[in-house]
Amino acid sequence: MTKTLFAFISILCLQGVAFGQTTWNQQSYEVSFKIRNAGMNVNGSLGNLKTTLLFSPDHLSTSSLKGTVDVNTINTGISARNSHLKKPEYFNADTFKIIELVSEKLYIKGAGYAGMFKVTIKGVTKEMEIPFEFNQFADEAEFKAIFQINRRDFGVGGSSMLMGDELIVNIDIKAKE
Repeated sequence: MTKTLFAFISILCLQGVAFGQTTWNQQSYEVSFKIRNAGMNVNGSLGNLKTTLLFSPDHLSTSSLKGTVDVNTINTGISARNSHLKKPEYFNADTFKIIELVSEKLYIKGAGYAGMFKVTIKGVTKEMEIPFEFNQFADEAEFKAIFQINRRDFGVGGSSMLMGDELIVNIDIKAKE
């Protein structure tokens, strides 16, 4: 019995070494966006980010990243605009409460990393490549991504001619082992 238990524990330890993953626990974050509307830049943020960050640069094939934000936390600095963006023609926050990004595959790209992610907004899921940076300092790390989303791909904002189609998203997560 002792030998069997020892063998089982050894196999589990070897699997951990083989997969070589680090679980990063989110400490702080910023999720912000920018879009043109009526010829002006509109900046905003989303909150209540929940993440699962299983990542090691040496083991990208078994790494995975997932994050969700709460649509009801949208903040552009103008409460009337925030309420408007929660309506059905925009994010439909009563029905679609979260925006989700889930990695399908992570890889090295240039001087950083990238991944194919399933992005779900307003019940529509699209696969897209998202480049990101990962910087580690001892037991702390930072994940940073800046990328564009076409709002029309997700049915956000209808056919508004005043609003730009491209939304720039900025995600900055500080995490600890």
